[in-house]
Amino acid sequence: MAKKGDKGSIKLIAERTNLSPVTVSIVLNGRGDEMRISKETQRKIWEEAKKVGYRPNIYARRLRKQARGDITMVVGILWPATYLSDLLVRFYNGIQECILDKKMDIEIVFKPYYSSKISQAEELFIDNLFNGVIIVGATDSDIEYIYRTDSIMPVVLFNRHSSKFSSIYVDDYGTGEKVAELLAARGHKRAGLIGPDTFNRNFSMRKLGFLDGCDRYGIEISDSHIVSGAGADTEYGKICMKKMIEAGELPTAIFLLSSTMAYGVYSVLDENGYRIPDDVEIIGYSDMATCELLKPQLTVIDFSVEKMVSKALNLLIDMANGSISQPVNIIQETHFIIRGSCGGFPE
Repeated sequence: MAKKGDKGSIKLIAERTNLSPVTVSIVLNGRGDEMRISKETQRKIWEEAKKVGYRPNIYARRLRKQARGDITMVVGILWPATYLSDLLVRFYNGIQECILDKKMDIEIVFKPYYSSKISQAEELFIDNLFNGVIIVGATDSDIEYIYRTDSIMPVVLFNRHSSKFSSIYVDDYGTGEKVAELLAARGHKRAGLIGPDTFNRNFSMRKLGFLDGCDRYGIEISDSHIVSGAGADTEYGKICMKKMIEAGELPTAIFLLSSTMAYGVYSVLDENGYRIPDDVEIIGYSDMATCELLKPQLTVIDFSVEKMVSKALNLLIDMANGSISQPVNIIQETHFIIRGSCGGFPE
C-alpha cells in the first residue's frame, strides 16, 4: 500500500505529465510493460519522478511480486554495531556460499542496530518487513522486546540460546572447559585468563567454563591471574597483560576470551622478555586473519561461522515454509586450530 507521501508525489507527477494518477502509479510500481504503457510515456514519468524526489516503496513492491507468485525470499540480517568486521566477513562468506551452492532465490538485507536497542527497529517487527530475520548479537533485553512485539516473522538468533526463538549457538561453557582440558593434558599447573569485563553472556559462560574446568583438572588460577579490561581490543590486551605481569610470577598458560586482544598481549610479553610458547603458552578464542600474522601464530579454539550461517539460513527457510512451527535450537561444535603459540593434545 502506498504511503501518504507516495500518493502526493504520484498526484504531482500526474499533473506535470498530463497523465492519470493510475497510469503514473502503474509505471512507478514497475508494471508499465505488463499494462502495455509505451516506453516514451514510462520514460517521461520516471524523469518527472526524479525531479520531484519520488522514492518507491520497495517493501510494498516485493509483497506485490510475491502475491503474483514470485517466491523470492527477503531475509533481514540484524547486525550489532559493536561487532567486529572480521566476523562480518566470515558471516557474509557463509551466506554467499549457501545461496550460490544451493541456488536459493533469496535477497539479503543487512540492517545495523545498537546493542540492547533493537527497539529502535520497531517498524521492522510490527510491519513484518521481511520473510524472516537472522539476529546477530541479541542481548536478553533485545530478545524480550522482540518477543513482546508478537511479530509473525520467523526469527533465528545467531549465537544466542533462547527458549522463545529458534537459534544456532556455540556452547561457550563447554568451550571454556575444552581449553582447560587441553592445558591440563599439556601439563600446566598454573593458568591465567584475560578478557573484557563488559556484560556479555557469551564471555561470561566462556569464563565460567574455563574456571570450572581448571578447578576440575587441578590447574591453579589465582585472582591476580584473572584480568579484565573495559574492551576487547589491542589496547586493553596491553593493559591486561601489564596488570598480570605486575602481579608477580606469570602462569605458564593464558586463555584469551577474545583473540582481538592477542596483539596487545604479545607486545607486552615481548617488551618484558617473555617468550611464547617457551615461557608461556597462549590460546585465543575465535580465528581471524590477524591470528596468523602474529609471531608465533596464535592457537585458537574456533567455530565454523560459515556452517552456522548455512544452518541458520536453512532453518529460517523451513520456518517460513511452515515445515517448522516450534523453536529449534542447534549447537555448533568448537574445535582447536593448533599453531605456534600452544601445542595440541600429546599423543
